[in-house]
Amino acid sequence: MNVADAIVDTLYTHGVDTYFVVNGGSIVPFINSISKHPNTVYVCCQHEQAASMAVEGYYRSSGKIAGVCVTSGPGVQNILNGVCGCWYDSIPSIFITGQVSTREDLAAITSKPRQSGFQEMPVCAIFENVIKMVTHISSIETIGNELSKLISCVKTPRYGPVLLDLPVNIQMSELEKPLDILLDVQKYESINENTWFDITEYIYKSKRPVVLFGHGVKLAGAEKEAMEFIKNTKLPFLVSWGAFDICGTNHPLRIGSPGVYGDRVANYTIQNADLIISIGSRLDSRQIGGNGPMFSPHSKKIMVDIDVEEINKMPEKGVKIDLGIVSDAKNFLKNVIVHSRDEPIHPENTHDGNITFSRIYIWVQKINEWRQKYSEEKSRESDSIVYDYLNGFFKSLPDDCIIIPDIGSNLVWTIQSAILKESQKLFTNLGNASMGFAIPAAIGAAIATNLPIYVIIGDGGLQMNIQELQTIKTYNLPIHITVLDNGGYSMIKQFQDNYFKSNYCATSKADLYNGNVDFTRIADSYGIKNFDHVTVPETQRIYPKLMFGDSLENMSPYIQFEDDMIVQVPPKKKQCWN
Repeated sequence: MNVADAIVDTLYTHGVDTYFVVNGGSIVPFINSISKHPNTVYVCCQHEQAASMAVEGYYRSSGKIAGVCVTSGPGVQNILNGVCGCWYDSIPSIFITGQVSTREDLAAITSKPRQSGFQEMPVCAIFENVIKMVTHISSIETIGNELSKLISCVKTPRYGPVLLDLPVNIQMSELEKPLDILLDVQKYESINENTWFDITEYIYKSKRPVVLFGHGVKLAGAEKEAMEFIKNTKLPFLVSWGAFDICGTNHPLRIGSPGVYGDRVANYTIQNADLIISIGSRLDSRQIGGNGPMFSPHSKKIMVDIDVEEINKMPEKGVKIDLGIVSDAKNFLKNVIVHSRDEPIHPENTHDGNITFSRIYIWVQKINEWRQKYSEEKSRESDSIVYDYLNGFFKSLPDDCIIIPDIGSNLVWTIQSAILKESQKLFTNLGNASMGFAIPAAIGAAIATNLPIYVIIGDGGLQMNIQELQTIKTYNLPIHITVLDNGGYSMIKQFQDNYFKSNYCATSKADLYNGNVDFTRIADSYGIKNFDHVTVPETQRIYPKLMFGDSLENMSPYIQFEDDMIVQVPPKKKQCWN
């Protein structure tokens, strides 16, 4: 058995049976081994970037780790986008890159030119800051140990991508004995029992508590636990975009999604809260705005995250964390659920003679007033064509399906319009936020499941991976594509509106493709029939209007305040609601 055969077999033993590949000279032996293995499959993408994004869609849809195989040089360079996407959104994935022969690489000569072998590049040095582990195999003797560390790393939370750089001659080398794999998958200990009592103290003393669920809840597979926690505590909750589909949008205590592109009611709720319990959310600037001290300035903040560095960053951003808990979301929720059953927060419960839940009830009623006031606001906009279309779109979807919006205005419009059932799933990449993500991710999702996949993408994003329409056709994948064509990059146009007197340079249809592209005909040429082209007026803007600083130097997005908000802005001019 050669090295490539042994690695493919080892990875299969540990759950990897699917690879997204683009072949090339230095990865041919490895892909050949995949093809010979009786239980592994490969999916041929048209571009390495697409393969690197498909692996994310595969994991998000199935919870299973898949691999990506590309050749050296430009092949490796092209996966950087997808690797970063998996890194920032904590997606476990395995990248296998071909490399020049050890007889040709820079290490084999004393002189140090820029390059020795054909298409050689320093993979470890390039990827080391955006990956959990990257290793270059320089000898057969190290393979077992390095592969053990690689598999252990990819299965240990906080999740992320790993990369194995394999010289082509080592891939073909014969092994004298089977690989010896010893795993060391780390697990997090249970939280301290006293933590629940700390949390209840905060809840008992609060009048306006709210829970925020983030993507960490999904990564931990804790959706059911999250809903049981809400059932036991009856607290209103918000969801980040990364956790958008943890439950149906009609849940009576679900308030929406906060942030600079978020729901107005959700922003009012979080800005006026006196207690925020954040579970699995990293609280990035799109959620809390660019001015940390102005994020919910009157609230106590509990932050639960598997990564202590995410908790530690908040004080540096001007956000005080009153109680930081290092735990994965499932472990935390399981523990607090046990305690909340023993000591539930019901209307009858009292603490120091004060009825806790009655105060929360008043808070929920106030939230419902905001909800009623702003529920129809989008429909009152002078130009709401895209929102009207998406409202109808979501009503027409089957009960079991996956919706994948791309990055850009189409994502914001989709999130703001989405009406999800319990069985429907919706995701995109949010950390790296690369346009062109949706179609490759849909390919990965379709390979992983038998569910119909619905892509919502802009005209700009479509053209970044349009070649993958061929992959959809080759594998006859159940993917329906809707293109929201607004003639350019409307999200960037909002920056130009604010700072450049609406000079739409390099964002308009005239600059990008001169208005001559017929996307439907292109889809037809690939044999794609499930394709809708929706024309959106160029004047259609994201709702609500995104607010920024007064100058380009201070271009920090923030959550918009209005006169009827009850939060103090600034503190001396308005009184917080009690």
